Amino acid sequence: KQLSEFQGKYLQPFRNSHRKAVYVSEEIQRKLDFVVRRIGEHGASVSGYVEQVLREHLDQYKEDVERWRKL
Repeated sequence: KQLSEFQGKYLQPFRNSHRKAVYVSEEIQRKLDFVVRRIGEHGASVSGYVEQVLREHLDQYKEDVERWRKL
């Protein structure tokens, strides 16, 4: 993938007034911080990055989760 494509998809400023806390290990926090600090655009945040990654993941597995829920 191209850097600009990755930045455009995952590292854009994100604002959400209806937030909830999610906890991750220190190791994952450090890795997320590293990605956002090294290649994130101005205004990019770990929260925004995590939001986009999880949205994509949930969309990708939406049908599987629905099928598994019925087991």
